[in-house]
Amino acid sequence: MRAEPQKTRRQASLQSGAIDHLFHYQGVKQSQLWLDVHRAHAPLSADLSFEDIFRKISLKTARELAGRSVHVIALGPGGGEKEAWLLEALRHEGCALRYTPVDAGLELALLSTEIAAPFLATETLPIVGDLSLLEELPSWLDRYPENELRLYTAFGLTPNFLPSWLFSRLSSLLRPSDHLLLSANLAPLDESKDQDIESYRAACETVLPQYNNPETLRWLSQVLEDWGIAASLSAPTFEVQDFEDILGFCLHSQWLSETRFEWENTPFHARAGQSLRLFFSLRYTPKRLAKTLQHFGLMLDDGFTTPCRQEGVWRVKQT
Repeated sequence: MRAEPQKTRRQASLQSGAIDHLFHYQGVKQSQLWLDVHRAHAPLSADLSFEDIFRKISLKTARELAGRSVHVIALGPGGGEKEAWLLEALRHEGCALRYTPVDAGLELALLSTEIAAPFLATETLPIVGDLSLLEELPSWLDRYPENELRLYTAFGLTPNFLPSWLFSRLSSLLRPSDHLLLSANLAPLDESKDQDIESYRAACETVLPQYNNPETLRWLSQVLEDWGIAASLSAPTFEVQDFEDILGFCLHSQWLSETRFEWENTPFHARAGQSLRLFFSLRYTPKRLAKTLQHFGLMLDDGFTTPCRQEGVWRVKQT
């Protein structure tokens, strides 16, 4: 499958004033920094209820697919722990398994493959590439036996992609016989206050420390060091912003002075004070996620949320 050249994407990131998320996951150093953040600040590391909801959805799915030939396609698996729980449950229910992780980072794709290996009898061929490849993925998967049910996982994608971009592609990806498991980071908000934007914003701010910490800032700032532009930008700061009616955390820096340079044979110009967005992470509520999915012909089916209401995972169906 083809991928957009990295040079072109770096140029586009600077010209648009928004760093493409894939650059935060590529290379040994970036992958290690991300893993450091995950170990230090992901609630999964400290609260067993986060693991519990993924194991529950895995067990429920596995029981319904018992004895089937299942091809698990993991979209952006990162370290691959959650996918390994799913594979373990499927194997326990007698499923014949195949696994294809699709990740923008080579190191993370290989790590996910390694963690999954104990549950597989077939060779795993990871795909290294970002999710712009989704349109080509079904035809690439046609090389595998027709009797294999395709089970896609999208654990951890919803925070870092605009709803209109992600859900339109997931909707077009699915065939009627395919299955999708989707997780979302949630604002810990009581359902009765879901329509109150100020309560929604306040709920988001309670989980901001998971992002606004030295480890996360180090990880997300590394790309500026790698590109040699860190000294030209202010220290990055987080704020809560609206993204297509979904609130999220946005990390941005400002150019310290008017800046001109040649960037990979292309002139670049930024004004003093102009913003460069490094990262964003969205926080849904179950109601807002369900409403958003409806616009793209998708609906939430069975699922589970943590008692603290910070994470949810569901099966998603086409309407």
